[in-house]
Amino acid sequence: MWFWFLCCLSFIYGAKFIADAIQAAFVPKDSSKPRALSDAVLLTDEEAVSYVGLPEASFKELVNKSEAIREKLSAYDTHKYIAFFQMNGHRYYSKSTLDKWIDYHMQHSRGKDPFSS
Repeated sequence: MWFWFLCCLSFIYGAKFIADAIQAAFVPKDSSKPRALSDAVLLTDEEAVSYVGLPEASFKELVNKSEAIREKLSAYDTHKYIAFFQMNGHRYYSKSTLDKWIDYHMQHSRGKDPFSS
């Protein structure tokens, strides 16, 4: 009788062990990670670089040039410059604004550097 009891108990324990292993393989290890880039409305510097598809140095150069020029102007085409806001020392970009910036330059730049003279 003890033999059957131990066999059943080991079968149940083994099945639970396998079920837990399978579940662990399909559950994300870190549920505190941010949403997927496609779901985000605001993007960090790194996410914006990835979203736009430019090298990081080029994107940051464009942002800095854009900000320097825009500060000197009282009026300008809204989507000519890369818009962002800063909070706690970090820049945040709107995906829709980045899309509009890309569209603006696709229509107006004609193959030139967006901020060249």
